[in-house]
Amino acid sequence: MARHSNRSVSASSFMKVSTLVLALAGASQALAAENGLQRYSPGVGGSDMTTPLVPGWYVQMPMVAYHASKIKGDDGKQATSVVPNPLTGQPLPFRATASAKVDSEALLPRVTYLDTARFLGANVGFTVMLPLVHRKGTFGLVAPAGIGSSLVPSGGGVTWDQALASKAATQNGSEVGIGDLEFSPLLHWEIGDHQAVTLAPTIVLPTGDYNVAQRVNPGFGNFVTFRPSVQYAFIGDGWDVGVRGVLSFNTRNKDNGYYSGNMFNLDWQLMKFVSDDVRVGLQGYFVRQFTKDTQDLTGLSPTLAKEIINGNKASVNAAGPAIGWLKNGGEMLLEGKFLKEFDARNRTEGQAFWLTVSKPL
Repeated sequence: MARHSNRSVSASSFMKVSTLVLALAGASQALAAENGLQRYSPGVGGSDMTTPLVPGWYVQMPMVAYHASKIKGDDGKQATSVVPNPLTGQPLPFRATASAKVDSEALLPRVTYLDTARFLGANVGFTVMLPLVHRKGTFGLVAPAGIGSSLVPSGGGVTWDQALASKAATQNGSEVGIGDLEFSPLLHWEIGDHQAVTLAPTIVLPTGDYNVAQRVNPGFGNFVTFRPSVQYAFIGDGWDVGVRGVLSFNTRNKDNGYYSGNMFNLDWQLMKFVSDDVRVGLQGYFVRQFTKDTQDLTGLSPTLAKEIINGNKASVNAAGPAIGWLKNGGEMLLEGKFLKEFDARNRTEGQAFWLTVSKPL
């Protein structure tokens, strides 16, 4: 009977470890914004920003493949996370090193219409996009050297590395499905020779496939995003310059109480025609989260809640080469680019390959 009782105590203690580590892995202090994601695809703005826009119908099909094998903390180094004591819930005197391998492929079909009607001097229209997404994530937590091989107190012979790896693995996943619907009215101004400005106050709705118990989902969560953007284009005789500034304001996720902080994105491109139909150049983006994440973790772990409630702000930069082909001066645009991320904070750091087809109807 005594041995059976010991096994029961060990199992109970290990369940406490499992529950707390699972909460840690799910909350992901190292990843600002819920699960490290945001409802805007950085880098989606490219040569389409400086393609002449006249009244009519347009279709776009951006395709992106993103891969990251690094996850950075607030100091730009490999991310770490608090590990709780399995018995008291208080933080132990070490932080676990977090790891992530993330792959995301998406089709982002968009339909845009611009009318001849005007408001405030601008042509009016609308744009709508519904993505098809595949996301895959593999996550890990490792205790510092010399600690990871030590046994969890009353953990039934389980080491800290084993406990951490086991529970981090429960966050792994691979999902395919539709993403969140975007809709926006458009205002497009021609402001002078070779220059244009476009305003798009976008609303993003939670139509995507989403399970609050999973870390990997095609959709972002049960919340709404208001995402106004302003785009400036200069179309020169040789060089083209395009800039798109985007703000994202989120409501709270109704399924888990998580509030993703507000974001600023800036896509930019500098392209030069090297022939009548081909242009090459550089493109990139900046991402800056300017308000912190919050979440109501009442009843889960007050110690962890104190840290997560002031979630760190995510940021990253990216740049890379691009090449575009403009058929017959505008019948179709085909563009490819490779963007490498650097100087990430509180999010993954990787690279993306984009292929975009744009065509007026």
